[in-house]
Amino acid sequence: MVAGILEHDHLQISELLHDLQSGLQQQDAARTLDLLDLFWARLAVHIRAENLCLFPAILDAARGFSYRNDLPSLEEAEEAIKTLRSDHKFFMDELAKAMKTSRAIIRDAESAPRATAQLATIRDRVNAVWLRLESHNALEEEQVYRWPALILSAPDLERLRASLKRELENLPPRLADRA
Repeated sequence: MVAGILEHDHLQISELLHDLQSGLQQQDAARTLDLLDLFWARLAVHIRAENLCLFPAILDAARGFSYRNDLPSLEEAEEAIKTLRSDHKFFMDELAKAMKTSRAIIRDAESAPRATAQLATIRDRVNAVWLRLESHNALEEEQVYRWPALILSAPDLERLRASLKRELENLPPRLADRA
């Protein structure tokens, strides 16, 4: 239930990333800015849902039960979430820098050679995000997303599902019709 919602969101974000990488290959600055903005916003919404809803629910539940072999220990949960939060910071920092560069390209449209170099910089940042996102998503999908079903009660799972859904649907107004 929880895992399915978040994994489906991963797929949608992955499709946006693929579109962005295609736009970068085509050296289309306007399309790149548009796709980068959408990708950045969708990833930010996903991260917000995890940071505000998923991670606190896991940590709160992990603090409240005795260790069993089939459950993550509090230390294991804390370490995984620390890693994921570090990744989140990396993603948002890299994409913010890419957005700044992309806006500069649009603002200085008359400088084609400079735009080519700037697009290459954006492509490098997006590729760094893509590479780290692969291991990040694997940790989430293979472990962290499975934990709520193991450690939360049915009512708590339903509350978590509803709060995740609400956060994932809460896109910036400028993008609400495009996602």
